[in-house]
Amino acid sequence: MRLIVAFLFFFLAPYLTQHASAEPKRALPVDPSELTNAPSADSTNAAAVPAEPAPPPLPLAVPNGINIHWYGHGFVFITSSVGVRAAIDPFGPNLVHYKFPDHLTADFVLISHESEDHASADQIFGNPLIFRSVTAVGLNRANGTEFHGTSLTRDPGGSGGANTAFTLTFDGITMGYLGQISVPLTDTEKEQFGTVDVLFLPVGLQTLSVTQLNQVASDTGARVIIPINYKTDRSGDLPLRTLDEYLDGSKLPVRRFDTEEIALTRDALPNTPTIYVLKSP
Repeated sequence: MRLIVAFLFFFLAPYLTQHASAEPKRALPVDPSELTNAPSADSTNAAAVPAEPAPPPLPLAVPNGINIHWYGHGFVFITSSVGVRAAIDPFGPNLVHYKFPDHLTADFVLISHESEDHASADQIFGNPLIFRSVTAVGLNRANGTEFHGTSLTRDPGGSGGANTAFTLTFDGITMGYLGQISVPLTDTEKEQFGTVDVLFLPVGLQTLSVTQLNQVASDTGARVIIPINYKTDRSGDLPLRTLDEYLDGSKLPVRRFDTEEIALTRDALPNTPTIYVLKSP
């Protein structure tokens, strides 16, 4: 028996040694590139379609206050503490050259007048309610928010289109938007428009002098005056006054912000009228 075992070992030893020295087989998982006809990691990455960038975040709601974002020209976006969002006079792509925010959603849109640089409500996402100029005159309601539209006098020549000014209140702060105001407010318009805490003042409109603009701001009783609608390098060929031309003719204190967006609470409003200059987009 020992002779038979020795005989088998003698003849099988080379075969056993050869297979023992070979690399053992590995269990899965293995790198896909080691499989037959599998693409390498580099080639897979090269062929991958880049992911679509996420839309920029919406302006945030502020506890017990409002968030105001100025996107340029006459386009103002206001967010209440509970997240109700109002867009006012979003600009179109032809007359001015500010960047329109991607995928911006709102609950409702207010349009003061039907000029291309103030009336592009179709660029707002979220299926908002839209209130357009003459159809928005009087008391209205959107998403539980009441606002009022006041029809303002056309320009002295009578050639201008209809213009509606708006007042709305978020979180105890009443805001006023004058649209394309052409002449000082009449007594009837003052009564209908009422007093506001924050006024978006179109200081670039040259149908009104700086003195008249100051008077309009005074008539509304605004404590915060935010200049909008003035000449910048993105205003195209529109004949607008510059911000400095307005500020040079105003004696009110000025507070400058290094951002297009500010948060306001009623308790933090200034006691005396102050011009809040937001960063130009």
